[in-house]
Amino acid sequence: MNQVNVSYQPEMKIKNTKESMMIQLNDEPKAQHRPNTKEELIQDHSMMHFQQLVMKEAQAALRANSIAVFKNDIAIETEIVSVQSPQSVRLEMVLKAIFDSLNKSVVDDDHLITHAQVWLYKGQKRYPKTKIHVRIEDLVTRNHIHFTCELPLVEKKPAVVYNIASTMQYDFQNAADAKIIEHALLSQKFTTPKQYEICHMLFHTSDKSKDVDNMLLMYIDVLRRQGLLNLSDTVGIGIYKKHVDKSDEKVDISLVSK
Repeated sequence: MNQVNVSYQPEMKIKNTKESMMIQLNDEPKAQHRPNTKEELIQDHSMMHFQQLVMKEAQAALRANSIAVFKNDIAIETEIVSVQSPQSVRLEMVLKAIFDSLNKSVVDDDHLITHAQVWLYKGQKRYPKTKIHVRIEDLVTRNHIHFTCELPLVEKKPAVVYNIASTMQYDFQNAADAKIIEHALLSQKFTTPKQYEICHMLFHTSDKSKDVDNMLLMYIDVLRRQGLLNLSDTVGIGIYKKHVDKSDEKVDISLVSK
């Protein structure tokens, strides 16, 4: 059985204020890798339906504004108004489902997303339908689109193999990278960690092909396990990517109380 080697520990700096915590990890930003298989896959039906409807609304907005598929670095702002409680929604997985719905059909490649935010606002019970407002902006030309969907929130869900006798090959590096990050946090010896509801992450990376959502998933899981990010009340996530030289790679995490 493979063992995770955590002998390597990157430098970590932490600064606390009354309402926030700043974490700087001086290391190459890590990203989650999807499992591999040669078998046919089955995708979750409700997730695929959600992604298809989001894609159609986005494509209609492109046509209405006479804009072609985005090919430069872009920013995506998402506001969700819902009566669903934050406890029932993993914002990062809803954001990933939206990203995947835009990939190739609206955005040439999702590694072009260098700035993204998602916010969850409490809706009014007399208007129970969830509204998802999305704004996409080309950071070079400043062309942008805006669209709104009235859809129940659906998180990104993993595919399963069609042949039940087959297995998915999970990337061992995911577990190794997560352990390194976790041990770096544990070395700080928090007494009683405060839980925060808003999380921003800035990834300084030399690898332009890394997707912000996959880097987010690597770090946000560790923050939740360490009790730093409130699982039942996360209301805002921001993710940003900055291209730097290899020697300047790092991750800046800002945790804020709402």
